[in-house]
Amino acid sequence: MPTTRASAALVLASLISPALLACGDDITPADLGTSPQDQVKLADAPRLAYLAEALAGGADLTVEDLFFEDRVDFAAAPDPTPLFELQAAEHAALAPLSGALTLRVLSYNLGLLDRWYPFTHVGVPEIDHRRLRAPEELLSADWDVLCLQEVFELEDVDRLRAAADTYGYAVFAGTDDKHVQHGLVILVRDQLLAAPQGTLEVQYEAQREIEYFPGPWVRRGFLRWSFRHAPTGRVLHVYNTHMTSFPELWRQRIAQARHLGLDAADRPADDLVLVAGDFNAAPYYPDDIFGDVDGEPVVDWWRNATMYPLFLHYGGLVDTHSLLTPATDVLRMAQLRLPFDGAAYRAEPLAGRCAEIAHDAFTGSDCNSLYFRQYAGTEYPARLDYILMRDPSAHARVLTSEIVYTEPLDFGAAGAFELSDHYGYAVTLALQ
Repeated sequence: MPTTRASAALVLASLISPALLACGDDITPADLGTSPQDQVKLADAPRLAYLAEALAGGADLTVEDLFFEDRVDFAAAPDPTPLFELQAAEHAALAPLSGALTLRVLSYNLGLLDRWYPFTHVGVPEIDHRRLRAPEELLSADWDVLCLQEVFELEDVDRLRAAADTYGYAVFAGTDDKHVQHGLVILVRDQLLAAPQGTLEVQYEAQREIEYFPGPWVRRGFLRWSFRHAPTGRVLHVYNTHMTSFPELWRQRIAQARHLGLDAADRPADDLVLVAGDFNAAPYYPDDIFGDVDGEPVVDWWRNATMYPLFLHYGGLVDTHSLLTPATDVLRMAQLRLPFDGAAYRAEPLAGRCAEIAHDAFTGSDCNSLYFRQYAGTEYPARLDYILMRDPSAHARVLTSEIVYTEPLDFGAAGAFELSDHYGYAVTLALQ
């Protein structure tokens, strides 16, 4: 979530006693240990084994252990290369589909947040220009399904609804009172929708409560829209989510991943599940310390990276960006200049390396001018936005996956800048 980290993370924390903070945040899932997936040994699970190799005593750890800070001691960066390669190999081994139809899906954090709360402000630059431009830019682009995050205000939902009427989309944004807390919207092309249909709006049990009060009235959650895909007759379950920000809040994030993952895994095996959103955690970080806030180093990046394999584990999901070829996160992270030099890094985006680093990994990047204005030198450039898939019956294939909306737009007298502080992520699927 966009914010000035010093104001949101430090000022608010200073206003509230540590005891109150501890009481307000429910971090460990109340039912942890009740799912068979909690008891799996990391070393025995192909999608988790690389975590075991990076953790001290990892050979004996279970998934449940990862939820407890005192049981997690990283000896090295958890390197997901084997998992990337496994996902690509499994997809390549699937038989080709005949007579398949395409489905174009977009996940995009629009960064439409601009709120004041005690002593500070949280918002993304240039919001007044961007919010007027976004509906036309997105809905004229021929997407079949759009999962949008940070569309917090109802006025922005109304703009999307008006454009949806013009371009032939249906909209699900949840209830008004909860929507302004989670800011999530799903749009689906009208002609793809057939009965049965059902929707669900959920707020996570694990929250950073000061993000709601006295913060900017945010409570994290997810939407689920289930419908029969009219052209193929298959049932689709489309999820949209936006998880808690910042690496130090990794425990809230993995609890949220478990919550949503178990719900996704509970959908019928013959249905197609798509989980899109801004997950606020990359699959890989080379160093556990990167960036600084007011001179203090930012830490816990390795623990932050546990969200990715845990979510795949609980949901029975695969990463659509690592199916055609293994994802490039490790390669692109290696291109960053380390160790971190705050002054040099803040002088220009990625210390002048934007032209070298392809737009195939980072959706949160200091090469994005809006992101740079907020986060330069405080956040790792990273892949934060995903579309994950659960397809036990193997009726879907990935045809393309790409980072999109990367170029600045001309906003006339206001200048040239991106549509959001995030880049979007898109996938084209073939459906049997």
